Amino acid sequence: MALVPALRAQLPFHEPLNPTSAIRTALYAQPYRAFDPRGGWQLRLGLAYGNAIESDTHGTSSYLLDAEALRVSFGASRDLGTRGFVALETGVTGTYAGFADGFFVWYHRVIGFRQPERTARPRNEFAWRFILPGVDVERPPVALALADTRMTVGIRHGESLQSAFSVTLPTATGGLGRGVPSVALVHTVHQEISSRLQFEGTFGTGATPRHGALAPWQRTLFASASTGVAIRLFGAQSVYGSFFWHSPYYRGTDLRSLDRHELTADFGWLARGADGREWHVGLTEDLGPGDPGIDLILSVGRTF
Repeated sequence: MALVPALRAQLPFHEPLNPTSAIRTALYAQPYRAFDPRGGWQLRLGLAYGNAIESDTHGTSSYLLDAEALRVSFGASRDLGTRGFVALETGVTGTYAGFADGFFVWYHRVIGFRQPERTARPRNEFAWRFILPGVDVERPPVALALADTRMTVGIRHGESLQSAFSVTLPTATGGLGRGVPSVALVHTVHQEISSRLQFEGTFGTGATPRHGALAPWQRTLFASASTGVAIRLFGAQSVYGSFFWHSPYYRGTDLRSLDRHELTADFGWLARGADGREWHVGLTEDLGPGDPGIDLILSVGRTF
């Protein structure tokens, strides 16, 4: 039953980093977790740091997010026999004025991507504000805060299919959490196409009750999907690429940065050691200008 691949690391986790999105959804791209015959707990450490600029106005409504966002995740998982597993994840988050606006401007100039929202704003200055009918919410930067806690129970239906049910508890501080419990169910399809190529896709559904001042515009039911491949180059070294789609987080604001779906691309490098420990280094790029995706995210992950 689904033994650990000898030469390949699993595709990395992916979840929204935009704080406006992350406070609404519990959905994420859950990689296939192969049975580990060594037993015991598997630990995961992940870091994601991104630069966001979203500026949108329609009539008297407006939304502005100019920030750098950090998430450091700590996870532990353990097999329950050959078919099941459990996982627990928490971490810390933060939102900042930042220091890297100049780098992101340079990077987007190199790839030929125009970003008028960025050039219209002062560099390295924080803003996170919603102005909607009867509501004016301005949130301050948060140096470091606890994140929500996710508990997951998973089951492998075979070597190619897995389901994972998660409950997220509102343990976050600093206004960077959902504020209410949320649930998610993510199905993962995994296929070893050849000795050098593996495919993975996910489909998820989730629910988060409305909460807070923005409740009239919040959606409660969500869907997500992802598709990706990893190509082994030599030894335990691989490159990967994937796409992640998420349904809209808000509705009725007439602001596309809030009401549109998210589409991002993730690509990078994977490595798996002989001891089963894994590394990944990746970049995530927003593919839909004006949608809720963060412009550019650097991620680093390590499993033990």
